[in-house]
Amino acid sequence: MRCRMCHSDMEQKSITVDLRIGDKLLVVEGVPAKVCDHCGEKVFTPAITRKLQNLVKRRRKAPRTVRVPVFSLKQSAA
Repeated sequence: MRCRMCHSDMEQKSITVDLRIGDKLLVVEGVPAKVCDHCGEKVFTPAITRKLQNLVKRRRKAPRTVRVPVFSLKQSAA
C-alpha cells in the first residue's frame, strides 16, 4: 500500500494511539495500522476504527493508568 499523503511505502505495525476526548486523554496500545515509512501517516481498517470508537463510547476502567506531564507554550500574564 502507498501513502496517500507522500506516496511512500506503508508498513503494517502495532502502534499506540492517543485519543483526546474533551479534557480526557485515552491511550490505546497494540493498535494495528498501516504506517508510512516516510511521513508517519497512519491508516486504520474500518474494523479497527469501530473498535476505537467503541472504546471511547464505553469508557470502561482501563487496565492501567499512566501519569502525563502537561506543558504549555502560552505566556503567563505578568
